[in-house]
Amino acid sequence: MSADRGHEAGARSLDHSLVSGMAWTAALRWPAQAISWIATAYAARLLAPSDYGLVSMAMLAIGLVRMVEDFGLDAILVQDRSIVGVQQARLAGFVLLAGVTLSLLFVGLAVPVSHFFGEAQVAPIVMLLSLLCVADALQVVPRAALQREMQFARLAWAQFLQVMVTQGTLVLGATLGWGVWALVFNSLAGAAAVTLLLLWWHPYRVSVPREFGTLARPLLQGWRVLASRMAYYGYSNADQVVVGKLIGKEALGAYSFATTLSTTLSQEIASVVSRVVPGIFSAVQKDPAELRRYFLLLTELVAYVTLPISVGIALTADYAVSIVLGPQWEAVVMPLRLLCIYAGYYTCQMLIGPVLMWTGQFRANMWCSVLAGIGLPLGFLIGSRGGLEGVALSWSIVFPLVNLPAMIIAFRTMRSGFLEWLNALMPAALASLVLSAAVLGARALLSPELATGWAAAIAVLAGALGYLAALGLLFRRRVLVIWAFLMALRNQRDAAGRASAAAPAA
Repeated sequence: MSADRGHEAGARSLDHSLVSGMAWTAALRWPAQAISWIATAYAARLLAPSDYGLVSMAMLAIGLVRMVEDFGLDAILVQDRSIVGVQQARLAGFVLLAGVTLSLLFVGLAVPVSHFFGEAQVAPIVMLLSLLCVADALQVVPRAALQREMQFARLAWAQFLQVMVTQGTLVLGATLGWGVWALVFNSLAGAAAVTLLLLWWHPYRVSVPREFGTLARPLLQGWRVLASRMAYYGYSNADQVVVGKLIGKEALGAYSFATTLSTTLSQEIASVVSRVVPGIFSAVQKDPAELRRYFLLLTELVAYVTLPISVGIALTADYAVSIVLGPQWEAVVMPLRLLCIYAGYYTCQMLIGPVLMWTGQFRANMWCSVLAGIGLPLGFLIGSRGGLEGVALSWSIVFPLVNLPAMIIAFRTMRSGFLEWLNALMPAALASLVLSAAVLGARALLSPELATGWAAAIAVLAGALGYLAALGLLFRRRVLVIWAFLMALRNQRDAAGRASAAAPAA
């Protein structure tokens, strides 16, 4: 009985950490994102396009290295909770040594990089931005520790601080006439601020990496994470390479906007969940029942929000493009609609990869990523024969196919199946069908002379009412179960806070 009570208490604690983490992430990430957009728009009016171009040239070289510089050890330190003490200190030393080495390497490569682009000013930019490699290395251990300890509030505050310092420096520099250096110093200032904060919260020991036999397993697993990330980087950018090379720069401009409009809203919402998943999934990685419960619960929560957004944007893509971009961007409409199909599917299965990652199946995750890295570019090449629509459609056709092995492995890990996953998606999916009927019906009744803005507002309102009505009438019990779960956790948190406040008086 005591073991059962302990398991139940542990589950309640994880539930509270999950909801609290999502709340903190949303409360700080979304305002920070809004501030970032405002600051970027302000700076863009004061800085020249060439300033952004110079920094983009420098970041093309440094950006890829920053993605792989930690050798995947940030993920390994979260998943493998047995890495502590001397072993962690040596891995920290390895990551720091790699960061310093890469920073010095880019100082040496700065001039050749500037010669490649034919812009002498790129060289000092590369030299300064290479310091980001050192800052990233210093952050690996404290970030992993905060994830393992499920300190999601601190992680959210760290991200918020970084955005505030970065954008504040950008606005200050643009106002004072720093030019391109406003875009350089803002990145360095943000990285320095969050690094100091993380080191203050979680100081750690660094040792010279030696006795590599004791580090062999985490380094091997880190290599697999690294290979997965490189494969992802390849296939996630292959579509734009194909469009730019085979269809042309005008088509690439339209396709880039279609990609941004189809994914920004849903990814921002999904990111609230994805930031707390590593700590939660790694904590229950040896308990398939709990892992399955969290997977299905989070999948249903994400689907409730992201699926209607993707469907809604697809059905009103012509309105959205006309209002946001203007009628000259009509070529964006059809690719946008097709990419929304992919965006809806992607967010519904976005937790498949984390199940593999945070249960330590790095080898399987690597090969699944490699499969996608081969299959998707081939699909884009074939799809390019149909223009932008063919490339966009390739995502919706090829990605589910190459994703099948990962889904099978993840479901076996959780001792679950496709039917349970589909059942988690059913309320949002069926309600989205009602949303579609409501939007199409409203559009059919609207006068062609009605202003685009009013037509879009009426269509969106009709879809939202249809979606909410369908959830309320058809799936009221399912929605109430999740709502009760969230409210119970809030009440539990409030009760714990009252008990803590009353303790000194007792």
